[in-house]
Amino acid sequence: MRHLRLPILILILLLPVGLNATEVFAQGKNMRFAFVLLSEPRLPKAEDVVRSFSAFATKGQGVQLGKSEAKPDSEILEFDLKPNGNAFVMLLPTAVPNGEADDAVRFSLSAMGTGWKLPKHNAHLIVTCNSSGAPLESLSLLTSLLAAVVKSSPAVGIYWGPASATHDPKFFLETAQEPDISFRITLWTGVSMAREADGRLSLLSIGMEQLNLPDLLLVAPKSAGSSALEAFFNLLTYVANRGKPLPEGDTVGRSATEKLRVQYVPSPMDEKTKVWRVEIK
Repeated sequence: MRHLRLPILILILLLPVGLNATEVFAQGKNMRFAFVLLSEPRLPKAEDVVRSFSAFATKGQGVQLGKSEAKPDSEILEFDLKPNGNAFVMLLPTAVPNGEADDAVRFSLSAMGTGWKLPKHNAHLIVTCNSSGAPLESLSLLTSLLAAVVKSSPAVGIYWGPASATHDPKFFLETAQEPDISFRITLWTGVSMAREADGRLSLLSIGMEQLNLPDLLLVAPKSAGSSALEAFFNLLTYVANRGKPLPEGDTVGRSATEKLRVQYVPSPMDEKTKVWRVEIK
């Protein structure tokens, strides 16, 4: 079973914490989750997570130990989050199956041009966050908590399932210290790079559905390189802050004078899904 299809399983596994089925499934619609890949099967100390959280918290965010009484041999930690959330950290003493997390390295910005590869992992933590806030607020809250967990664990990678991206812990922690969405969105989305038939660079985002937004397909000149990546994430940040998709035929640009037309086309990964396409001349 792929981890991208695990929300129901995660909810069921949370039942031993003390929530009944009705409470758990009611929270499911607001649940965000990611995986911390470990070199050894060890649950972090709850107090270390709380202590580390302050280094990554954005304005108005806070964490404290959950109200449920933790058993000494428990493999689950519970936290209450501000604003409007709670979270669980659950230890699974096995690697993510089928090499899924290893394959997802190629979609992470942290691996592009660095040669970083995921070290062997023998266990992983499932970090879930239930929040009634808006998508941006919920993802930012999960990011802050996740960074605190990574800081407190023998982490070798962070697999952000909805983005199909596995990140280098150093990159993740450095990025999570920045509260601005323009930084954090590089953790929430994967990037698929390809070449058009004429040799132009093609960049496709993965994971914008977490914000209830379509993914972006950016086509740029052959030699655009880092400038194309910068434009790519600037456009994603723009629509994330906007909170709704751009209309067909609207224009965007890297300056006040540039007018790049927005088109909706089938996704290169799934022809049944529409993405917004922008072409840089």
